[in-house]
Amino acid sequence: MKADSDRTERDLSSFVLNSMIGVVFLGALLITGLYTIPPEHLIIPQREIAARIARTGDFPVGSSRLETWGEQAILVVRRGETEYAALQAVSPVDGCILNWDPEALRIVSPCGHQVYDLHGHSVEGLTTEPLQRYAVFVRNEIVYVTRD
Repeated sequence: MKADSDRTERDLSSFVLNSMIGVVFLGALLITGLYTIPPEHLIIPQREIAARIARTGDFPVGSSRLETWGEQAILVVRRGETEYAALQAVSPVDGCILNWDPEALRIVSPCGHQVYDLHGHSVEGLTTEPLQRYAVFVRNEIVYVTRD
């Protein structure tokens, strides 16, 4: 009877030990997998080469898009079929978000009445400080913005 009891205890101890080894092995495998294949949301926007703006079909001529790239706000304007302009979207004078005026073909600040052209030069207002510009390129019918 004592031999059966000892064998049952050994079997139980062996089962527990093998289960713990299996859990540790699966945990290590899971951690290795998560480390080597990071999900897309772990990409740091400030470190990316370019920011994806929109598909060309979803971005009509004469329209604009306000996008963020990390902590920077960027205003992208589609001037023509293949012509784009991308500039900082925050006014350096008053800190307001700039808007595209398609009728005047100008970028305006609703707060301080600053007006800029598509090259970022101040046309009207209290400053001569230009807006930061970004390079724009299209690849596979998708518009991207990159730093110069």
